[in-house]
Amino acid sequence: MFIRAFQVPEVRRRLLVTLLVITLFRLGQTVPLPGVDSTALAATDPATGQLLGLLDLLSGGGLAKLSVLALGVLPVIAAHYVVGLGGLLIPGLRALAEADQAAHARLARSTRCVAVLVSAALATVVVRMTADGRPPLAGTSTAAADASVLYGTGALAQITMVVCMTGGTAVVMWLSAIITDRGLGEGLSILLLAQVAAVFPGQVWNAARKRGDGLAGMSAPLVLLVALALVTALFVTVRQSERRVPVQYAKRMIGRRSYGGSAAYVPVRGGQGGFAVMIPASLLFLLPAPPAPWILAAYVLLVFAYAFLRGVIAFDADEVAGDLQRGGGFVPGIRQGRQTVEYLAYIRVRIVLAAALGMTVVALIPVAALALPGLYTDNAVLGVTALLIVARVVLGTALPLTRQIESWLLKPGYFGRVSSVR
Repeated sequence: MFIRAFQVPEVRRRLLVTLLVITLFRLGQTVPLPGVDSTALAATDPATGQLLGLLDLLSGGGLAKLSVLALGVLPVIAAHYVVGLGGLLIPGLRALAEADQAAHARLARSTRCVAVLVSAALATVVVRMTADGRPPLAGTSTAAADASVLYGTGALAQITMVVCMTGGTAVVMWLSAIITDRGLGEGLSILLLAQVAAVFPGQVWNAARKRGDGLAGMSAPLVLLVALALVTALFVTVRQSERRVPVQYAKRMIGRRSYGGSAAYVPVRGGQGGFAVMIPASLLFLLPAPPAPWILAAYVLLVFAYAFLRGVIAFDADEVAGDLQRGGGFVPGIRQGRQTVEYLAYIRVRIVLAAALGMTVVALIPVAALALPGLYTDNAVLGVTALLIVARVVLGTALPLTRQIESWLLKPGYFGRVSSVR
């Protein structure tokens, strides 16, 4: 499918725009802030720990270099979560989310404003830590313990760096909009994937190198790749799985025409929980406490309970049965009304239970992968949260991109253009 899609001139043009924007984005994450001594910063030892490795992954390595785009897409993602949470609590935001296109544009502007505010707050924290001699992702200096990575720590210098980092977030939002409008895929997801792809292989290599040159070090990257492939495949399988309940519609005479009498089905899905709770629940492994069985038990319980409750709430058996009865539909062998509701509720519980167990297995794969080669240590950079984020980013980018390419292939006149190219 992808080979055929690249034969379409429009797809090739969009791919070129996407690659160009990614290149500019990654260049911006290597340009240091004004007032940063790159030589002194390079002389510092990188700090270890899963939380710091997670920050490095989410910032694409820009935070460790104190670059202009140091925060990457992190403030934009945080703004989306803040606005989404506000939509649940503030009726005005909920009304904007459910209104017309003009209201959606106002909501998008509000999200951008929140992203700028979040970026300014994070930039202030980063600059203050750096001015105090504690860069966020750097350890002690190899040259001198009191070496500073800033040429000046005055108020004007700090304000300049905060303004540059905040402006960098605005540039990131502009670049993501270019990809969304003129490129392939959703811009924010593509830039997040670029960040992860730039940092994650290095983290895997460092983890393997710490394990030594023997069989354990060589098996670590293979185990992690297999774990990511399993997480992706199982998640897609559970997410797309459904039970199709057959439905028959009775014939109705309206005037001289006969309507109905056709067969259909009601899809019952249960794997809608996804990574919505896996990533927050995996933060339990970042607690400053030694690994304990209760942490693993709490992690499993949170994932299973959320996936089960989300599936039960998503499918309302009473509403579906009422819609069938009003439309003249019925499940063969089941009476309309209360018996249909009980039957659908029975199927819902079985499907949701199986999907919740499947999501729990998906959540346990990264834990098993890190425990198998012994990569889960106190100073390890890789963690369960990092692996889940990588899988989530790959899925969040690959699935919409595949649908977009399929839509291009289904456009009228596509086969004619392909034949002319050949």
